[in-house]
Amino acid sequence: MTSPLITLPNLTPLGEVAARLGIPARRLRDRKKQFTHVAIGKEIYLTDEQLAAFLADHTVAPAPTPKSDRDKAIQQTRDRVTRQRAHRRTPAKA
Repeated sequence: MTSPLITLPNLTPLGEVAARLGIPARRLRDRKKQFTHVAIGKEIYLTDEQLAAFLADHTVAPAPTPKSDRDKAIQQTRDRVTRQRAHRRTPAKA
């Protein structure tokens, strides 16, 4: 009888992850309780799924910014008009 083959996850050492991301390895080691990881002895590893989750949790999307002065002026006008319309829609106090 043959047993089914088990595929082992790809493990990436924490030091390699830190080097790839440009983060000091000590900072990641100090914060290891904040993310899921695999510890084998004193070494800490991340699987591919854990690495993807880590990146998704710690990635900050840039805020959309207007590109030119004209775009900024148009956005300010839109914001002002939206505030004015919202103010007009509120019913008068009785």
